[in-house]
Amino acid sequence: MAGRANAAVLIPLFEDRGRPGVLFIRRSHHISLHKGQMGFPGGMAEAADRGDLMNTALRETQEEVGVMTEDVEVVGELTLRSTIVSGLNVQPFVGIIPWPYILTPDPLEVAGVHNAFLEDLARDVMWGENRFDLPPPVYPVGGYPVWGLTAKILTELLELLKDAGI
Repeated sequence: MAGRANAAVLIPLFEDRGRPGVLFIRRSHHISLHKGQMGFPGGMAEAADRGDLMNTALRETQEEVGVMTEDVEVVGELTLRSTIVSGLNVQPFVGIIPWPYILTPDPLEVAGVHNAFLEDLARDVMWGENRFDLPPPVYPVGGYPVWGLTAKILTELLELLKDAGI
């Protein structure tokens, strides 16, 4: 994974009426990579992040959806992953955000914000052929597919929570 650019994402978790959920963004068509795809808030590391990928994830989340850094309780990180298409090392961080939260998506970067309950994601995952004609796993969220690296990160999170009895 050496020689690749670094990026980070935040997996924003929340609780709504006693049910844990997660927030996704649908990327706009104005950005250079992953146009229209579902993902977690995040992006490339910048000098202002001082070499700390957690700072990258928090900064990008604030820029993309308006969740203030001080409102996120970072509770862990998942496995560092490499992307095939964009050639990045991506570090996922798990954070808890207050809910409900007034989100202010940046229209240049975000076409939509979607949330889903974790139990629904675990139940509805598609492991074989699917209506989206995408490689599994695929999670349907708000009529859009969560797939690729985001689906792999989500699968890891769901497995960890299941193993922890959550």
